Amino acid sequence: MAESASEIAGSVVPVGKQQAMILLEAGYIWLEMGKYDKAKDVFTGAVALMPKSEVPQLALGALEFAQGRHDKALQAYRAAQRLAPNSALPRAHAGEALLFMGKVPEALKELKAAVDLEPEGDGARLARALIDAKEAGALPPPKK
Repeated sequence: MAESASEIAGSVVPVGKQQAMILLEAGYIWLEMGKYDKAKDVFTGAVALMPKSEVPQLALGALEFAQGRHDKALQAYRAAQRLAPNSALPRAHAGEALLFMGKVPEALKELKAAVDLEPEGDGARLARALIDAKEAGALPPPKK
């Protein structure tokens, strides 16, 4: 049995970090293959299995975002934010969804908050890249 330090806290049943990574990776593989229904099954199962982890919510958001459903992606990213309010990554992803929804001021607020929360973290790097892309005009205009 895995040590408690390597298990995901708050899981419905004991789930090791490696098991969780493999499960989520399977979902991302389905996503990359365009098998959205299968990816959703995996990610929804991960959310149910690990209800206190923001990571499966981020995965659900990525799935919705990949399908152009930015409003649903934002809902998943907001759920991740509620689970991990001091994590920059959910904020950065929320900012990304908001940018694609055309809500630029709100998006920039989220992106700047991500940078402030964890200046050297992955969320801040994503946020800075999105801010730079917006300023350079590299992002496509939002769909109307």
